[in-house]
Amino acid sequence: MARNPRDLSLERRWRRHIERQQAGGWSIRRYCQAHGLHESAFYFWRRTLADRDAATPAFVPVTVVDAPATAAASPIDIHLAHGRRLRVRAGCDRELLAMVLAVLEKPAC
Repeated sequence: MARNPRDLSLERRWRRHIERQQAGGWSIRRYCQAHGLHESAFYFWRRTLADRDAATPAFVPVTVVDAPATAAASPIDIHLAHGRRLRVRAGCDRELLAMVLAVLEKPAC
């Protein structure tokens, strides 16, 4: 069974509506009434986009720079979303680092 391709302009439009509703502090019912939207469509798209975002792996650009001669003692700076930064020293526990990154990068509810 073939799937229909995503309509990216429709997806962008609904993302804007969802962001505006949240940023404006409006109730969903009131926002939909003010913008001529069906409330059920708003809930559908909010759920659909949240599911898509959760299923989409996040790839971030990485810039590799020449390591200084004292690289073993130098920390690694990891720049996260929303301007957050994590500094990791050599020899850190990899499993702990993975758990911390998972918590920090988890989307807000």
